Amino acid sequence: MKSVYKQAVVALAVMVVLNAQAAAPVSDLGGDSGGGVVLSGNNGAIVPTGSLEDRVALLERTLNARLRLQAELQQQVDSLQGEVSELRGQLEQQTYQMEQSQERQRQLYQELDKVASSQQAAPAAPAPAAATPAAAANYSTNQDENQAYDAAVNMVLKEKNYDKAIPAFQGFIKQYPNSGYVPNAHYWLGQLLFNKGDRAGASAQFSTVANKYSKSPKRADALLKLGMLAQLDGKKTEAKSFYEQVIKGYPNTSPAQLAKQSLAKL
Repeated sequence: MKSVYKQAVVALAVMVVLNAQAAAPVSDLGGDSGGGVVLSGNNGAIVPTGSLEDRVALLERTLNARLRLQAELQQQVDSLQGEVSELRGQLEQQTYQMEQSQERQRQLYQELDKVASSQQAAPAAPAPAAATPAAAANYSTNQDENQAYDAAVNMVLKEKNYDKAIPAFQGFIKQYPNSGYVPNAHYWLGQLLFNKGDRAGASAQFSTVANKYSKSPKRADALLKLGMLAQLDGKKTEAKSFYEQVIKGYPNTSPAQLAKQSLAKL
């Protein structure tokens, strides 16, 4: 096998000498001052000179140098691929953790909304002597109201059935127009419609919260969303007005901080 390889190398050397086409860089040839390379005067090709053994050795050194360079480059590529894979894994883990954190925040925020709304909507407790069948019926209605609202919210938070949640909130608003949860229901509808790409429908729902329910805990968020929608539509003046209302009316709140950031980007 070694003899065959030697013959092949010799044949290659002869072809290089005859055709003067061995265009290897001088740096690949090991910098040998006596190794026998001559630059031709016409096309700059490198032509080995000297004995046949010298020319074979020269070609072997050139081949080995190129093989070493290729191996080094492959090692660098492998190393970079390993680093990229590691970074991708870290990014996926951080993304998952962020999604879990956002989900917990949404659920907590929902519970706070329910508490605040129920406090606003809670009627004065009737005296024992005033208990009537009508009062009992009203209590029953309130229980149904809570269940209907919870069912609509769970379609969003638990079931992730956003298309089904839209008619659920719409039905709740129609069935319980005086409920303390109605502002929240309008806000949820705005969010759901915006996610579906219905900006006009979302804007109408957020406007209802902002204009009709001035004491709602969702009003600051609704104004913020109206500003975002106006900004998306290229209405910078309207967007600025909504952001400024949030900043002025609800300072030191999360919506106000987000409004300041959005206002700075206008």
